[in-house]
Amino acid sequence: MDITLATVPARALLAVDGRGAPEGAAFAAAVRALFAVRAALGAVDDVPLEGTYAQDGDALRFDLDVPHGWHWTLAVPAPGGRSAEAVATAAGRFGAPVELRAHPRQEVAQLVHPGPYADEQPSLDALYAFVARHGLRPAGVHTEVYLTDPGRTPPAENRTVLRVPVCRD
Repeated sequence: MDITLATVPARALLAVDGRGAPEGAAFAAAVRALFAVRAALGAVDDVPLEGTYAQDGDALRFDLDVPHGWHWTLAVPAPGGRSAEAVATAAGRFGAPVELRAHPRQEVAQLVHPGPYADEQPSLDALYAFVARHGLRPAGVHTEVYLTDPGRTPPAENRTVLRVPVCRD
């Protein structure tokens, strides 16, 4: 597994918070809303969906076997120069709780997980072991960047960036 340290630059994101399994209606509605609002704001390029996950409010706990306890934030990059008011207006047209959020610059450890989401645990374990081995500590919840579309890609061919923000003690 190729694990690297990287810097994710500060950026503006369209985001929706929710809870529960990705198979649930709230998750699907959030994904649709994010891309609809992004398009309504004039964006035409394809961008990957990002999901940041915690388990029942515990930033460092994530149990793949208990998705009903997941707290998530789904996000996509916001088109440049859009105001919070423009996002709220677009979101209101879709009845969606999409918000514009400033995401700070982050130092992260990351890897690309190949395969089904259900098989992520060994990759997550390797990522957190890498963090510990390098004298770092997790600085927040992990994020997944979906490089492939699960609606069009067989699970065995999924590619997901697993990323955890880090800091030095």
